[in-house]
Amino acid sequence: MRDIFKINQNKNEDLATYVYYTVLGDHSSLDEENYPLASNKKDSLAYSKIINNNSQFYLKIGLNGKIFNPIGLYSEGKQNKFLAKIGREEYSFTRVNEKIFKMYLMFLKTKNLAWLNNAERELA
Repeated sequence: MRDIFKINQNKNEDLATYVYYTVLGDHSSLDEENYPLASNKKDSLAYSKIINNNSQFYLKIGLNGKIFNPIGLYSEGKQNKFLAKIGREEYSFTRVNEKIFKMYLMFLKTKNLAWLNNAERELA
């Protein structure tokens, strides 16, 4: 009986809807609120996952606890950088609350650093 439950649970996971976001300018399209959308997870900076009307939100956050800034002076090329010494990527997707997620989406849409700073304050 327990195995059947696990199979059903995996089916629910397969029914998840993903929406991938990126910075304005690198987007493939815009959603209904004019947030820039990415075509896949690899090109995204944030994504939402919806399962059975429950939403989960994820942002790219670095090992230093900072949210990825795609327009930052030193961020170019670091998004997919792999740290060989410790065997981890420098940035990975971390689950956050909806308020932080919305602030980061506003940053991606407007490129106004105040939104990124507010999101990082909420994260801390």
